[in-house]
Amino acid sequence: MDVPIVALHAAVLVAALLQAATGIGFGLLAGPVILLALNSGSAIQISMMMSLLIALVLTPSLLGNVDRTLLKRVLLGSFAGFPLGILVFQAIDILMLKLLAGVAVFYMFLSVAGLIRLPVPGGGARGTRDLGAGILSGLMSTSLAMPGPAVAARMAALAHSKDAIRATVLVTLALSNIAAIAFQAALVGIAQETLVLAAWLAPTTLAGVVVGRLIVGWFSERGFRIVLSLLLAATSLSLIVNALAGMLGYA
Repeated sequence: MDVPIVALHAAVLVAALLQAATGIGFGLLAGPVILLALNSGSAIQISMMMSLLIALVLTPSLLGNVDRTLLKRVLLGSFAGFPLGILVFQAIDILMLKLLAGVAVFYMFLSVAGLIRLPVPGGGARGTRDLGAGILSGLMSTSLAMPGPAVAARMAALAHSKDAIRATVLVTLALSNIAAIAFQAALVGIAQETLVLAAWLAPTTLAGVVVGRLIVGWFSERGFRIVLSLLLAATSLSLIVNALAGMLGYA
């Protein structure tokens, strides 16, 4: 293992804390560290499993805050995005996929940060945009283990409250990761080593969830939006830099 055990657990703890508090962040922070530890694509599978664990623990207490109309549209779009993500993953270079995903997440960051203003139409147009966010979420779920940013950005653009965003994103994560893990198991396979490491990291993940639940009440609506913007910006930067470094032969 190339990563010290303490560093691995620390990364998982902080990532779980952020995901519990905001709805996103685990794949961004813990994913690269787990990848260094395993040096294989099974790191994505572990990120999916840990994100699913977080969502399953938190979802029962959050159901009352879920935007059910938007959730239905997002999930409908996600079911179209799941196989699309697998096809795109197989059809194009992984570095190009990361670059395109990074650009998409950067666009989400601009929207959440208020640097660009998106129209918020009603009726069918609103539903179409929700479906589009779901398709992108499903695509990023099965290809990058990152279903949350698209949904969080869409809800922030619609000026939803922090509780509604966190609840809806975590419910989306629970259902998306179940589907994504099923796709991985059926089409790629899950090694025993992956399951052992996931079980080994589960207690640390749950500890992060406990801390995340404690600190979420400290965020004001403005503070939550700032943290969400920073996470989206960091996700975008991580994907783009990683892709460009690979294309230039530095990674």
